[in-house]
Amino acid sequence: MKTMRALRFSLALTLLLPACASHRLPPPESEAELATRATLLMLADRREFQRLPFTPALGGSRQVREELAVTLGRVGDPRGRELLAGLLLDSEPEVRRAAAFSLGLLGSDAAIPALLDAATDLDAETGALAVEALGKLRAPLAGLVPRLAALGEAEQARRLLPALFRFREAAAVEVARAGLARSEPELRAAAAYALARYPRPEAAPDLRRLATAPEATLRALAARGLAEVGGPEDLALLLPLAGEAESGVAIQALRAAARLHPRGAAAPGWEERLVASAASPDPGVRLTALEAAGAFLPAPALERLLRARWEEGETAREREVALLALARGGSEAARALAVRAAAATAPGLRATAAEALGQLGEPELLRRLAGDPEARVRVAAVEALLAAAPAEVVADTVVTALADPDPAVRATVLDWLVEKPLLPIEELEEALRRGAGDPFEDAVRAAVRALGARGRAEVRERGGAILALERAAGDPRYLVRREVAAELAKLGAEAPVPGPVATGRGPAVYRQILEQTRTPRRVALETARGRLELELACPQAPLTCLSFLQLANAGFFDGLDFHRVVPDFVVQGGDPRGDGWGGPGYTLRDEINRLRYRRGAVGMALAGADT
Repeated sequence: MKTMRALRFSLALTLLLPACASHRLPPPESEAELATRATLLMLADRREFQRLPFTPALGGSRQVREELAVTLGRVGDPRGRELLAGLLLDSEPEVRRAAAFSLGLLGSDAAIPALLDAATDLDAETGALAVEALGKLRAPLAGLVPRLAALGEAEQARRLLPALFRFREAAAVEVARAGLARSEPELRAAAAYALARYPRPEAAPDLRRLATAPEATLRALAARGLAEVGGPEDLALLLPLAGEAESGVAIQALRAAARLHPRGAAAPGWEERLVASAASPDPGVRLTALEAAGAFLPAPALERLLRARWEEGETAREREVALLALARGGSEAARALAVRAAAATAPGLRATAAEALGQLGEPELLRRLAGDPEARVRVAAVEALLAAAPAEVVADTVVTALADPDPAVRATVLDWLVEKPLLPIEELEEALRRGAGDPFEDAVRAAVRALGARGRAEVRERGGAILALERAAGDPRYLVRREVAAELAKLGAEAPVPGPVATGRGPAVYRQILEQTRTPRRVALETARGRLELELACPQAPLTCLSFLQLANAGFFDGLDFHRVVPDFVVQGGDPRGDGWGGPGYTLRDEINRLRYRRGAVGMALAGADT
């Protein structure tokens, strides 16, 4: 999984209580019920649809029926739709909620009629989850809004607005506009989020009005949306937001201004604002201001600021961001500074030099970094070179990178070959074979996609691409087989069923897992910046929770960095490589659940479904 690099913190994990004291133990269950739940967990982990064990579960307890609905969603087989539609009529609201959520995961338009009926369920949460599922399925609002209107304006808003951002159509703007008139703060925020998450041009006037809203969250969302659909005329509106004490508002406004400012144009007040923000006590504001400053060059004060921060930045990341901003702004000093960074002892700084040299268009220097002993530097150099130079200039880099021992380097160039399918089938199939012993599957999966892309781009090679993919269909790795099936389908060939994941676990092991994850667990993260305590939702994600606890017990996370920090968005850590490509050497199936990603939530990073 490729990610940005960022601030670093030392990381260690300490296990705390086996269960949070605020949670009561679940009631005891029968042997038969535990055995059924273990079978459901096994099938979810294997991504295997078996009607025989699913059918008896329909007559099980409320918890079994609820977990059946969860399992059907995680397995993701379209054959589970009919069972879920039946569970959507269950007498227990907890079961109906799980069924509505899982129907949204299946991705089948055939579920839309049942979900439209469920949208007006007597249980408000079931109805809201059905609306969310309809949004995931891209159902049109025209069929949903009249049904919800029968519930009354207030209840319609409560069910529709939280998931409105998923309905990416023009009609959503009008619904969101009405939602902004609501008195409930959470519904106003949901309406604003719908306007800002995937903003449409017609929403720009509404976003401009939100920029003066009394709620900081709404002002931050306004800036975020204007970054996409605003224009240079909005810089004056964003200027006071960039100076706010609320860091989320300031960060989003700084980021938006950098996107909207025309290169070389006058921007009254912004030079002073960026200098002041770069001195903010908030590290997220400081970093964002440094990053944004590159968009406002040439400007003498900003040039001095960035050069000073490159020389004397409080953190390594500040130095890196300052260098990238100078390169982005075309500073005359940027090349010399990037050359210095390319010779640094720290691999992270050399990787940043590669990114900067890519922005400056320096292919020869990038070729040198593409031979760096550190894989993360080679990845950055190859990525920058492929983005900056014409295909004919980088032909030798492509050949060299495909033979690299590091799978992340090969995955980088193979992803490029998906977009530019220049290599013949034989060379791509060799890249596929080379990844057989890789510690992670990204390069192999990218090779599969590149084979499919070549077969679609060159009619004469379509047959060869199909044969190569069919040979790969027996790969022992589930994710590779799934990728192969998808590419064969795109080529119009018969797509084999990927088959279940070979987990090597039987029902007895899954029963033990359920017993070990009956209640939430707590861990403490001891970092260089302080201590964080996390509660792990083990009952909702037992396999993920147990994996995390086992890795923590083994010391896997001790001493690692938070390799990616995006201010006002996300913090990521736990990668032993330190560049976002690493992991423990195995993959986990997703345990998608109804817990929400709000401020303070923690989850597992992905490089695609079930990775």
